[in-house]
Amino acid sequence: MGVIFKSILRDECASFMEFIKLSVVDWKSYQRTLCALDSFLHTEGLAEKKIDARQLKRWLDGFNVSLSTKKGKLSKVTRFCGYLSSLGITANLPELPRKTSEFKPYVFSADEMARIFETADDFMLTNPDSRIAAEFPMLLRILYGCGLRVGEAVSLRWDDVDLPGGVITVKAAKNRKQRIVPMGGELARILSVYKTALCFDMRERGFLFHKDNGQIRSRTAYGNIFRRILHEIGIRNPQNTKRGSRGPCIHSLRHTFTLHSLLKAESEGLGFMETVPFLSTYLGHDGLMHTDKYLKARHELYTKAHAVIADYTAGVFPQEV
Repeated sequence: MGVIFKSILRDECASFMEFIKLSVVDWKSYQRTLCALDSFLHTEGLAEKKIDARQLKRWLDGFNVSLSTKKGKLSKVTRFCGYLSSLGITANLPELPRKTSEFKPYVFSADEMARIFETADDFMLTNPDSRIAAEFPMLLRILYGCGLRVGEAVSLRWDDVDLPGGVITVKAAKNRKQRIVPMGGELARILSVYKTALCFDMRERGFLFHKDNGQIRSRTAYGNIFRRILHEIGIRNPQNTKRGSRGPCIHSLRHTFTLHSLLKAESEGLGFMETVPFLSTYLGHDGLMHTDKYLKARHELYTKAHAVIADYTAGVFPQEV
């Protein structure tokens, strides 16, 4: 027996579903959504062939589901409303609030960073014949010192690095957005020592980090070493699958750079709004919203930082309601 619609829009629901069955593979999801809407409109006692945005909002509010699920339902109803409009029936849609990011980055403490560097340096000393062991401490310092993405760092060539000027040109950036990244003086000095220690010709245009054959090494290889280091120093669950967090991993160095840079600037008397626009540009973000999610660090370690961030961002970024 087929579905029986009951509201005043029952004929339109039935004819719309006939069309959907011919054009959509997953037509049953449309049918479930439309049945739920039809039942709601019937219970509401809709007496006129129209759909009001407030009615649709009340219908959506009746579902105890995530915002993304509600948006999925609304997308199907949107198509139905378009069909009604083609028949001359008024159909208005409600606006749903923007979904805020549930992402919670892991930010290493100062003590954790010290142990990570110490363990990486020991790994180099205990594996003197391993090229990747020699590269890894330098890679860590670039990731933490410049806030680069792992893919950006492993794609660096020597002709991207201006050691005398202390500047790195990131060419293999996300969304193909190149940017100039200044280095601290100490990092530039260490990188210069690294280049000399590995016997690179100053005219060489190869990668900073590469296999013995000169080819670029995969990000996975470096990520695996980082997980070994985390395990060795007792930082567990390196790939947390909990929703909204992937736990401590090599990309967390970028998050750590972001928050530590903010705290350093704040300790030097620079306000949040003075620092974040420059920090956002430095990171290669499209806007402050992308940088904002990087600042949601570990409350138990960065309580003061959260208070500073909350004070400055109150009412600036849209929140889910």
